[in-house]
Amino acid sequence: MDRPEVRRALDELIAGRWVVSFEVDDEGARTYTATRPVGWSGDGDPFERLEALSREELFSVIARRTLRVVPPPREGGYR
Repeated sequence: MDRPEVRRALDELIAGRWVVSFEVDDEGARTYTATRPVGWSGDGDPFERLEALSREELFSVIARRTLRVVPPPREGGYR
């Protein structure tokens, strides 16, 4: 994972746009997850869930996800 990707993922976490956790199945394997915080009213699906097999991979998924979101134009602006 490159530095800008790590920074982008950390910015998302610090801004409170994702809640990161992990789940353990019956065999003891971990699945790292990122979900929107309770009451999410920002861009995107409030029930969105990202999954990965490692923390590093989850950060990559979060960083790639942020690149797909196009913010709305500013007042009087256009795309």
